[in-house]
Amino acid sequence: VITRKDLIAESIYELDIKHSEICLFKPGQYVSLKVNENGVRRSYSVAGYQKNTVRLLVDVSPGGMGSIYLEKLSVGDEVEVMGFLGRFVLEEAEAMEETTVYFVATGTGIAPFLPMIEKLLLDGFGGKVVLWWGLRFIKGLYWQKWLQEIKEKYKNFDFEIYMSQPESLWTGKQGHVGQTQ
Repeated sequence: VITRKDLIAESIYELDIKHSEICLFKPGQYVSLKVNENGVRRSYSVAGYQKNTVRLLVDVSPGGMGSIYLEKLSVGDEVEVMGFLGRFVLEEAEAMEETTVYFVATGTGIAPFLPMIEKLLLDGFGGKVVLWWGLRFIKGLYWQKWLQEIKEKYKNFDFEIYMSQPESLWTGKQGHVGQTQ
């Protein structure tokens, strides 16, 4: 059941889906949602999981079948979810041996990294955790307050946001996140 649906930036929704089953979640996994009557499914990385509630981050701007379906959903609607799926997960034992762990993401591709970052920090990782996040425009920016709060709480966490097509108001990093030094 959809318990929350917030438009957090232009074409970007945060959705909470509550379910009754107890599931084992590994940070980095995804869920598969049924997006039409014919059983067509679309996959979405999990941006958070707590107390049987899955948090998804969805960009509806592509306008595909999944985008249209999710944009029409309302709080209280039931959805068919399959998961947790995938092997793109945090190998915490390996990460704990590193002095710095980097996460590089663009747009809503940040979703699977948030649970990974939270897990490392909550489990007392002693090294540095760095997130480099690339976006196109200021209007696509969200979660800055949350990232700043994490940075203040955990002195070993840092992040940089890069704008590839910045407006004149942007004073932060410019360019494509993958092409930075």
